[in-house]
Amino acid sequence: MLFTIVVNNKSTAQSTDYKAYSLYVYNFMKYVEWPEEESKGDFIIALIGDSQISDELKIVASNKKLKGRKIVFKTFKAVEDIAFCHLLYVSASKSSSIKTINQKFANKPVLIVGEREGTVYKGAALSFVTTDEDELRFDINKKELENHKLKIASSLIKLGTLIN
Repeated sequence: MLFTIVVNNKSTAQSTDYKAYSLYVYNFMKYVEWPEEESKGDFIIALIGDSQISDELKIVASNKKLKGRKIVFKTFKAVEDIAFCHLLYVSASKSSSIKTINQKFANKPVLIVGEREGTVYKGAALSFVTTDEDELRFDINKKELENHKLKIASSLIKLGTLIN
């Protein structure tokens, strides 16, 4: 089931509800389709940079499965260290690296999710937005999804905002 989450997010790390972010990430995993050859084995979530979402994504990886697949969580400090993953969560501190990350994974089935608002304009497929009403939402760059050979469910598109 898809949902909208109301958060207390006043642009400070102390008030950001990373559990809500992780729930969205899990739903992104469920409602985005990877090519057949990437739909077997462990599902790998990676985090680049430092973010408090790390603890929540570890919980998702240890407590959930994705269509019967084990979820593995990895962290990376530098772009050049990133190995293959299905979903790459780009922390706010690494958002300036989105273009480089996108080039590294050009034409590869990697879902790039930006923590910082506006990263969909720099090459992320999805990025988070907090509305004036403190609702956590997300923007969708459908062109980037297609460039990475990913398909997004129409039900997920209805919840987000298409930017192209």
